[in-house]
Amino acid sequence: MADNFAVNYLKVYLERQTSRKFRKGEIIVFQGEVPEHAYAVKSGIIKAYNLSVNGDEKPVAFYPETYVFPATWIYEKLPSAIYYYEAFTDNVEVYMFDRSSYVKFIKKSPELLYQEMEHFLNDHLGGSMRLNALEHSKASDKLIYTLHYLAISYGQPLDSNSIQIALNLTHQDFANLTGLTRETAATELNKLKKQGIIDYGKNQPYILRLNLLLKKINDQFIADLKPATLVS
Repeated sequence: MADNFAVNYLKVYLERQTSRKFRKGEIIVFQGEVPEHAYAVKSGIIKAYNLSVNGDEKPVAFYPETYVFPATWIYEKLPSAIYYYEAFTDNVEVYMFDRSSYVKFIKKSPELLYQEMEHFLNDHLGGSMRLNALEHSKASDKLIYTLHYLAISYGQPLDSNSIQIALNLTHQDFANLTGLTRETAATELNKLKKQGIIDYGKNQPYILRLNLLLKKINDQFIADLKPATLVS
């Protein structure tokens, strides 16, 4: 985990920048757009996604506080934004700043560079876990492995076996994440709820029983992955 020095050092820099608020569902950066600014999440969560040829949404990642985007444009790997970046939660606020000055700033601090590397590693791990989930043929396996990805990437431990997913996901979101229909995603989630693996309700967060979920994963090495805060 990045240390407090890196977080505070970055905070000092960002608080000198302009910020802007967005409502849930507002697009901050469009796919293919050359952004006017680089952005960092001040509060709320940003969703990055692509659209299929049929117009179906394909989520790529969710970015919490301190994450910068679009990273591939900021670091000049691409001339424009590769995805859409949208406010996923209510009252999202982002900092806006010049990408060149930001890159020069973080190069002065090994701690900030390490924090940035951690962010990219988290993205890489999440992306590889999602790819593994999508490669399964059974709908139930797609959902189980996707839930494991969400627990690792966005889980907030409640106790040694319970994880709250820090994302307000709908059945349609699960469908978009897994490539299933909304009806199939809802059916499979309900099956897991009856088995006691997951608990959820209207306006209530998803809570996973990690020990029961991991028994459903038929890969020891993937099942060994747990949120860092649960590793003793």
